[in-house]
Amino acid sequence: MHIPDGLLDATTSVAALAVSGATVGYALHKVRRDLPDRAAPLLGMTAACLFAAQTLNFPLLVAPTSGHLLGGVLAAVLLGPWGGIVVMTAVLLVQCLLFQDGGLTALGANVLLLAVIGSGLGYAIFATVRRSISGPAGVIAGATIAAWFSVQLGAVTASVLIAVGPAFALGQVLGVMLLAHSVIGLGEAVITGLTVSFVLRTRPDLLFGNQRSARPLGGLGEVILAGLAMAVVLAVVAAPLASRLPDGLEQSLLSAGFEPSLASSLVSAPFPDYEVSGLWSMAVAGSAAGLIGVVAVFALAYGLTRAARVIPASSAHTTDVG
Repeated sequence: MHIPDGLLDATTSVAALAVSGATVGYALHKVRRDLPDRAAPLLGMTAACLFAAQTLNFPLLVAPTSGHLLGGVLAAVLLGPWGGIVVMTAVLLVQCLLFQDGGLTALGANVLLLAVIGSGLGYAIFATVRRSISGPAGVIAGATIAAWFSVQLGAVTASVLIAVGPAFALGQVLGVMLLAHSVIGLGEAVITGLTVSFVLRTRPDLLFGNQRSARPLGGLGEVILAGLAMAVVLAVVAAPLASRLPDGLEQSLLSAGFEPSLASSLVSAPFPDYEVSGLWSMAVAGSAAGLIGVVAVFALAYGLTRAARVIPASSAHTTDVG
């Protein structure tokens, strides 16, 4: 659900950028207060894993369309809504600037869709369900339900933003967007629910605000290394095998009569379409781009978190979610 250049009018782009910029700035302030200093590498690792997971497009089977994990709710359950917003913003910045995935003029809109709505509103839905169902079942149910709804909220908001411009009416895009993303949301929900369930069984202290572990964030170095290794494997080995079908947004626009040439990027990225030019095969070119992306996203998310000068763990404000 990465909006390209050429779809949004100038007013919409500027307004979305203003809202997203203010929200991300506040998120950095909240990360400083809510997360311990030693959690900074965890944000970097989470961003790297989500970047790698987003390169794995899966076919929907029911339509000539593909989908991929967005990850906003997953990031928020692990890091809190504000940490999730920072992580998703780092992923989107790298995707836009290095890989031409999402337009530069639409960057604010994409942050709004995937970070502000995906992590911020997604966490609000998670917390609501969590309050209604006690114990680990509530955490898993909340994450699963919130993941599906976050995709639908993003699809509706994207449709509205696109319809503000002169190219499409809301009725042209909303129906097909919701149809495609209702199916994509199922994949989002299953992946999110299974991942949260695994974390609850193995490292419940990694969930945002969970204080039940006797050694919260103990052995974090091993977790970071394991997560980065998984991100590298996904990006280098599995990503070149991802489906080449258009994603939900692209297919919806094509169904509404959108001309792809109108989405040409204003600024060329060094590795467009997740490929490093000049290498001897498409698979190697994709793997190299995936590795570059994992490193860049980890560095950016870690750097943003460190720049926010997060507070010591002993002073972090937490809320039990386990």
